[in-house]
Amino acid sequence: MNGEKGYSSLLEALRDRGLLSEERALELRQRLAEDWRPTIEVLQKESGVPEEDFLRALAEYMGVPFVLSLARVEVPEEFLQAVPAEYARRMGVAATSVSEARLDLAVAPGADLGAVVAELSELLGREAAPSLAPHREVENALDRCVRQRPEYLEDAAGELSQDEFAESMAEVERVTDFGELMRKAPVVKLVSLLIAQAVRTGSTDIHFQPTGDSLRARFRTDGMLHDVIDLPRSARDAIMSRIKVLGKMDIAERRAPQDGRASFRYADRDIDVRMSVVPTNEGERAVLRLLDKQEKMLALEELGLDEENQVAFDSLIRYSHGMILVTGPTGSGKTTTLYAALNRINSPETNIITIEDPVEYKLAGVSQIQVLARKNVTFGSMLRSIVRQDPDIIMIGEIRDSETASAAVQSALTGHLMFSTLHTNDAAGAVARLLDLGVEPFLISSALLAVMAQRLVRRVCPACATPDEVTEARLASLGITPQQAAGARFRKGRGCDECLGTGYRGRIGIFELLTVDDAVRQLMNRRASSAEVRELVVSNGMKAVRADGALKAMAGVTTVEEVLRVTQRDAT
Repeated sequence: MNGEKGYSSLLEALRDRGLLSEERALELRQRLAEDWRPTIEVLQKESGVPEEDFLRALAEYMGVPFVLSLARVEVPEEFLQAVPAEYARRMGVAATSVSEARLDLAVAPGADLGAVVAELSELLGREAAPSLAPHREVENALDRCVRQRPEYLEDAAGELSQDEFAESMAEVERVTDFGELMRKAPVVKLVSLLIAQAVRTGSTDIHFQPTGDSLRARFRTDGMLHDVIDLPRSARDAIMSRIKVLGKMDIAERRAPQDGRASFRYADRDIDVRMSVVPTNEGERAVLRLLDKQEKMLALEELGLDEENQVAFDSLIRYSHGMILVTGPTGSGKTTTLYAALNRINSPETNIITIEDPVEYKLAGVSQIQVLARKNVTFGSMLRSIVRQDPDIIMIGEIRDSETASAAVQSALTGHLMFSTLHTNDAAGAVARLLDLGVEPFLISSALLAVMAQRLVRRVCPACATPDEVTEARLASLGITPQQAAGARFRKGRGCDECLGTGYRGRIGIFELLTVDDAVRQLMNRRASSAEVRELVVSNGMKAVRADGALKAMAGVTTVEEVLRVTQRDAT
């Protein structure tokens, strides 16, 4: 569907179905008349119509069936042999079945339906019957098939030759577009394929680790590392050089650690990549951290907080001043929680300023500042400057040093609502950490409103979930009594294509929320240990991280083993 006329007709159809108000439909039609040319995805977001309702109406308008999920679909081999996966992904189409006379297609919104049907009908010599499916479902269906084909990456690795590397490196220094990269040298194609594959599988990190006679590529997916492919030893230097080129590092420097950043646009998604290269005794290794700018920002209700903690946290983030800290190890979702909180309280009446390293998501109406240490734009220095910007709410990505800790507490005491993170094992440990950073106890007790500690546990894969029988010993390890377990619904995943054979798909948070009351303040003022603070708040009813995880295991959301894995250093 292209052009103002087609979009206007769709808006009328949405209005007629009661999905779009007359006022909103008129506003969007006026924007179209002013030469606004949105994609279908942008039009859906701008309309405010829920995606499923929007696509159902679009399918009815186009006169084709609508398919909500392709989770059980296996793209036929005959289609994959005739249509390259990259081409199918770019066109937004996947075959759901192929018979002697018929070709069933799932087509993503935004594709030129007539052109796709005509081209594939001719290519495969069959009549094509299209259905409309969400873009992510079409992409995921194709990716599942690609993942099952080890030759996808192995063929690319097999193309590598040291002579080609040397000839191509200078030629591609400034190229950062995936399509162009894949048309360049084999080494460039391979690095691009690995980054693209990591994005498709929802991986957060790519590791390039030298191991004896090879360079092992690994993905971190849902918090766990998985081996992907072993690359030939001859590829090491060229791949590391390519990573350095992308990150604007010094290619000639091989004895000192280096950091870099790059940005890509792939499949209508903006991807930021943070790169770290360090020397080891077996050669250089690199880690690429991926940040998908188009990834959906979670709402407070989607984090995994139970009803009691959600109500309490929702109330705390509406205070006019004070400090709220989120704690946990690296990769435990602290920043995601802070974004959810800021998004909840963001309004035209409030001035919100953040200081981040890096700025991970764009928040509409919020002033976000990127830390640049080499230009002395640090958390502490910027925090002292932005208090003159009349902020109501301040978020700093992390309290790392005494300067930042002191400035954050002072800001919380002078009429600002302050959010930040700390690296501590539990909520009570945040107090001891602030004391270690030189903040006086009477200032902490006056400024601190609450501390929320969290971890991320992997969800049981819904596609292959099955009941799990849990032994008494495993129950006891989580503090679950046989009486509590009697009504539980323990589950585990068998492992399938949907979850890459792991039995898990996606993650959810487990939490403990320490609210500061008079009893806790008394302990702070006399510099009580974190163990004393923890003992008090648990006795007063605080649900510990492990206890929250136990409840999610009993509900079948995750497994006992997963909760134990991420809380092994936490008391019950």
